[in-house]
Amino acid sequence: MNGTWKFLPVGQADKLKKEQLTNPELPVNPQWDPTPIKIPSGWNVNSFARGDGSGGDFLTYPSYPKKWESVRAGWLMKKISYKKEWKGKRVFIHFDAIDGYSKIFLNGHSVGENMDVFLPFEIDITQWLKDGQDNELMVWVADAELFNQPGKFGRRIYVAGSFWGQHIKGIWQDVNLVIKPAVNIQNSFVKPQVDQDELLVDVTVSNTSEKQQEVAIEGDIYPWINQAGQSVADAPEPKWKLGDKVLSIKPVKVVLAAKSQQIVSLKVKINGALKKWVPEQPNLYGLVLTTKHGKNTGDKQYTRFGWRQFTVKGSQYLLNGKPIVFNGDSWHFMGIPQMTRRYAWAWYKLLQDSHANAVRLHAQPYPQFYLDMADEMGICVLDETGMWASDGGPKINSEEYWKNSEEHLRRFVLRDRNHPSVLGWSVCNENVPVAMGVFRSPDSLVKRQVAEINKWMKITRELDPSRPWISGDGESQAELNSPIIIGHYGGSEANYRNLSSKGKIWGIGEAGMAYYATPLQSATYNGNRSYVSQQGRMEGVAMEATKLINMLKKFHSSYNSVFNIVWYGIKPLELGLKDTTRAPQPSDGIFFGPYQEGKPGVQPERLGPYTTTLNPGYDTSLPLYKPWPLFDAIKASFADTGFVAQKPSPVRTEAAGNKLQFSAVTLLSTDKDSVISHLLHDMGISNFNNFKLKPTAKTLLIIDGVHPLQGAQFLALERSVISAGGKVMIWGTSTESLPAINAYLPSPVALTTRNATSFTTGVIDPILGNMDNADFYFSEITNDPVMTHGLTGAFVEGGKVILSAANPNWLRWNKRAEYLKTAAILRSEREAKQAGGALVLNGNIYYCALDPQALSRTSFSLVRQLFLNLGFSFSRANNRLNAINSNGSLENALMLGSFSLEGRQADSTRLEILKHAKDGTIYPGGKASAHFWEIARATNGVFDLGSMNLQGPKENAVTYASFWIYSPRSLSDLLAEPDMPKLDMLIGADHAYQAFLNGKIISESNKDEGVDKLNRIPALSLEKGWNHFLIKVAQKKGDWKLALKFESNQKSFFSEIKSQIAY
Repeated sequence: MNGTWKFLPVGQADKLKKEQLTNPELPVNPQWDPTPIKIPSGWNVNSFARGDGSGGDFLTYPSYPKKWESVRAGWLMKKISYKKEWKGKRVFIHFDAIDGYSKIFLNGHSVGENMDVFLPFEIDITQWLKDGQDNELMVWVADAELFNQPGKFGRRIYVAGSFWGQHIKGIWQDVNLVIKPAVNIQNSFVKPQVDQDELLVDVTVSNTSEKQQEVAIEGDIYPWINQAGQSVADAPEPKWKLGDKVLSIKPVKVVLAAKSQQIVSLKVKINGALKKWVPEQPNLYGLVLTTKHGKNTGDKQYTRFGWRQFTVKGSQYLLNGKPIVFNGDSWHFMGIPQMTRRYAWAWYKLLQDSHANAVRLHAQPYPQFYLDMADEMGICVLDETGMWASDGGPKINSEEYWKNSEEHLRRFVLRDRNHPSVLGWSVCNENVPVAMGVFRSPDSLVKRQVAEINKWMKITRELDPSRPWISGDGESQAELNSPIIIGHYGGSEANYRNLSSKGKIWGIGEAGMAYYATPLQSATYNGNRSYVSQQGRMEGVAMEATKLINMLKKFHSSYNSVFNIVWYGIKPLELGLKDTTRAPQPSDGIFFGPYQEGKPGVQPERLGPYTTTLNPGYDTSLPLYKPWPLFDAIKASFADTGFVAQKPSPVRTEAAGNKLQFSAVTLLSTDKDSVISHLLHDMGISNFNNFKLKPTAKTLLIIDGVHPLQGAQFLALERSVISAGGKVMIWGTSTESLPAINAYLPSPVALTTRNATSFTTGVIDPILGNMDNADFYFSEITNDPVMTHGLTGAFVEGGKVILSAANPNWLRWNKRAEYLKTAAILRSEREAKQAGGALVLNGNIYYCALDPQALSRTSFSLVRQLFLNLGFSFSRANNRLNAINSNGSLENALMLGSFSLEGRQADSTRLEILKHAKDGTIYPGGKASAHFWEIARATNGVFDLGSMNLQGPKENAVTYASFWIYSPRSLSDLLAEPDMPKLDMLIGADHAYQAFLNGKIISESNKDEGVDKLNRIPALSLEKGWNHFLIKVAQKKGDWKLALKFESNQKSFFSEIKSQIAY
């Protein structure tokens, strides 16, 4: 039934009620879209994984109208021509998968419905077929999301899986007509008992006739012989035959009542007739079951199987009685590029190349050919349902969801249980962590989630008692009724030791930072290299992977999987794109031949560049894959059962001292209120408007690159500064002011259009001191460009480039969708961009293209460090800035940060130093732990730390606020006299905080209560004189805010207290 179908889009489906969605009215005189739809394919397939267009080009059916992409429901129609040989038999319509709620009509009759988006279903349509004429098959499909019920604990009442399952709409896998005799074999379940040398087969036989039937069921077993070639072109092709019969199963007679079905059990002793299935030699056999009525053959069914058995012994998993450790991989299903045996073959070939032997088909039931290919190649499969909760989608307080989940699970296990490659079942992914950590569900609902997982395991065990491996991936927080425990992430020895101590088979289904690590995070392992390129970032990721696998080996894990090899360990491929310096166009890519009616599988019109990391013959000019360092690291670790040597992490050292010693600065700007002047003032640099100074070797002349002063006297001032051995810094860029700037230069500079938020260092120069790429990485602080014009031209060619825009645009990677980011970052490196000189020294003239306005918003501390490197010192006049306003709200404070939460030992040491800080050691510009204390200002009483220019991470981070309050009397002894005044502090913060007064903790919370409702700390024990407040604020993800306020029971006392940001 594959082929061109008619399609009728239905508009405004989101306005339909549930009853209308599930009971659609058949269209009268439908106006079919003039463009036919090619089944199998979803009608909105071209918008999958598109994002903002910076990633892979997933346009696969260019002939489909763009308007289809927003269609949420529609009718599909195909005519069925009746054939006379069907007479007396049963005719079934078999759908391998329809995404969305579907209702099937034949000749106007409703014949069946389906709500599962991944699994096959079959409908007996015999009674509605008309002999001798065409029969009209109509399929109604409504976007499953139309059934969503948004709430506090999820929204989906159906099983949706992840990216593909939540996006695609329509018939996305094969459709077939299946013709069966009246008495037929519905299915069979092959159960190898290797330890007992016996093969068991449960056969479900159906009698659809109106009378009782007596039949005999027998079976013959033949070797399955793969005749496919070895090349990339030939190996994935299904080419096989059955060899000579090696075993027969004696017939078993059964009497079937009319309109009934029955399970018949067969068994046979093997006696050495079958070779075992193992990853190294995946021997397969074909079982041909036959029903006989007397001497007449009725129905035949073919099932492929392997002679193998998985068992448990203590904390070991056994294959055919021998312990086996699974080195695996996993990834989300990515649609059309993966809808072929070729892709499955390429993935498994990649795994074999990396010495892996297992795969978790993640977050949804994959098309069955993935299991077929795994059977043939010896890849062990941890088969996973679509109960993927990582996006917080499943509605866990909905009975409808639980019911749909059970139905999904039953159909899933029944579909896949005959595949010898299936090592076990993963019934869900990250359900408990979402219930607990994302939804923050009440205890009763968490217990319900755990109970449902245990019920899923029980159902699986009932449907398939042959496999003891039944697990939930990433569900290690719960005690589940399973001999298997599989964790996710948490890559520490403490976590792995804990998991391994449970007395169960244990493993890690996802580990490592490949999918999320920003350069700042991967730099923990390889420092500066992480910021330079994706190659550098992946080198850091690879070093972490080596460490993680070593730890997994140390604690004898049975399942080892770094996430992941196939999407992050190898590069997106530029299919059909010869010139990678430009963005892909619809004319690029791989185009396929004419469409063939009735052919199995999808037939895309096109595959676009960067949509796959594997090339199983799509583009003959490209290799099968191109590895990143992560692939090489995993390959080395999986190849060796021992520990693989780890490279030491880089250590950043402080500079030996400044080589520049400037003490005087003059600013040339036509803007009296310029950003540069504010920066100088806020740093404590004064007297910078003195145009009559006598230049010396310690003079720095700053020329505002946007608002430069013009005229002979200023040009003469520049020359005199240079003659005296001083230096000039042109700061900022503007195409309008460029002629005036070039008058100051020995050779002209040109400006390019180049936006950048990250920069890499080049020629070593004293202005940088010990600053490196990390200091000039702003991509996690701001999305706005820190530079909009790059420097080029003769001035640059004759000078030294100290700082350049980074080649990768890290905004294309950081915190973006997984299906988008891998291609987006690679394209940002490859595609042509204009010159990006950011800081250039020519003679005695620095030209800095970094926008001073952007720096003032994002990294004031960096500006301070640059001027420290130049030799400047700063006054402390702004210590006396009030901390508390007249309403008692903290409006100004000094902030130090931010620091990673992962460095707990360093944080503990830092906290001990800061909370006992002496007078004068904390001040604007003061340095502590390689960070500067800087002034922070609240807006309406709230400090928004997430939008501040902190020097460090904005997630899983901690920062410190400091201020001082002067009390005219001691409040530490409230009994010293009657009517002592009291001062209360009210505090609120996102995630967690600790508050210290004079080194002693006075309040703490980790309840993530926010700043709308403040916690009251009554009767602060202030000492007479100045009192130091230190607030430690921690954050995980999301908002990061802090609010403080002070209240007194005596207004007169409140008017007497003083406050400063420093003392």
